[in-house]
Amino acid sequence: MLRFGRSYITVSEIAQQFFCEYKLHMAIIEGKVETPSMEVGIVIHDEVFKGKSVDATEFLNIVRNNPVVIATLPLVVGIGDVVIVGIPDAVLFINGIAKAVIELKTSNKWLDRVFENENVQAQLYAYLINKLGLGRDPLIVIIKSKRDPGVVPSLRKSIYSAVVDYVNSAVELPAKVRFRDFTMYIDGFDRSIEARLRWALDYWLMRRDAQAMPSPGKCSVCEYRGNCPFKALE
Repeated sequence: MLRFGRSYITVSEIAQQFFCEYKLHMAIIEGKVETPSMEVGIVIHDEVFKGKSVDATEFLNIVRNNPVVIATLPLVVGIGDVVIVGIPDAVLFINGIAKAVIELKTSNKWLDRVFENENVQAQLYAYLINKLGLGRDPLIVIIKSKRDPGVVPSLRKSIYSAVVDYVNSAVELPAKVRFRDFTMYIDGFDRSIEARLRWALDYWLMRRDAQAMPSPGKCSVCEYRGNCPFKALE
């Protein structure tokens, strides 16, 4: 039985455990708080990855019959008794094989680095792709961009071609490539994600309590700091 009587866990929830597991715990108990910055990020994602909806049969035909396809699709995998569900921002298919996971992260700062939770999320999507047989050790591509709706046209125009170009090149990994409106981080599949997943699942399987990861930077902007017993002080 999973914590909170859940029937499945999402990749984004597992990733949040590597930012602050106790924050995730409180969000489930008290309810998720949507901040204005989150809403802007959702709008940007929806616009950048806007595409045509197709059913499973049509999707498979498109992937099989086109040399390059970039698509958003649900990934559902059972790991032991736990069902994990995730929808990556996009997956790059080349000749019918998933070659890269693409994740867009928007922020008003911290564009010069990839955080552990961001890396874990992308690596988990790649792990699920492996499990589903859609590809073998796809690359991880994380796009960091300003949280500004004004950059959407540039992102839609540039991201896809940039990813295809660099995935097809013999770039040394990990790689960091700066563009005018975004920075692209490319890395290989990391098999240590399996150990990280086991650690995360121990919480959901109620083998341990939620762990706090307090820091002044995290706690000062946390929506649950008023009720959190672990908050860090400046």
